[in-house]
Amino acid sequence: MGNYTGPKVKLSRALGVPVAETPKHVSPKKTNRPGAHGYRRQKPTLYGVQLKEKQKIAYYYNVKNNQLRRYMKLAESSKDASDKVFQTLLETRLDNVVRRLRWARTIWQARQMVSHAHFRLNGRRVDIPSVRVKPGDVIEVKERSKKFVQQAAEEAGSLGLSVPEWIASDTGNMKASITRLPEFDEVRLPFDVDFSKIIEFYTL
Repeated sequence: MGNYTGPKVKLSRALGVPVAETPKHVSPKKTNRPGAHGYRRQKPTLYGVQLKEKQKIAYYYNVKNNQLRRYMKLAESSKDASDKVFQTLLETRLDNVVRRLRWARTIWQARQMVSHAHFRLNGRRVDIPSVRVKPGDVIEVKERSKKFVQQAAEEAGSLGLSVPEWIASDTGNMKASITRLPEFDEVRLPFDVDFSKIIEFYTL
């Protein structure tokens, strides 16, 4: 499910929602489902609805099914609402934070940048996209990587998206700090998602 390497726009066409904020996904030239025969309209089953909601989140955050299952177990074991904890676990992944900082245009680019060790987390080299950040953490671009990341950030800036309030960004020094955890209602996704269906998918 995660680490998808095929044509990314096909994911948006298959699900009927943009799984990235770039123009190719938000306003695709083709809107029909990929394949020789396109999409045959039929009433979706309950499982089909649950699966689609799960796939939307999996592709948007580029997370494998076993990782999603682990996040769901952590969310269910929490005293807080499962949907809120589940979303927080996804939002605070390092690759997603790089995307939220607009240092990358897509989650796939952000994942590659983290994997290639372009960043430091609290002064230490990091190359694991799934590392979760917490309040007080500081993320910075390595000196040798600043030119490369700056170019990527300029491209990401063309999307017109702002850095969320739970991240304090120092654009000039290419550093950022996590001031708090994101609130459930402030997370902006390019599609609507029913987290209750995802919970049902993994628990029923």
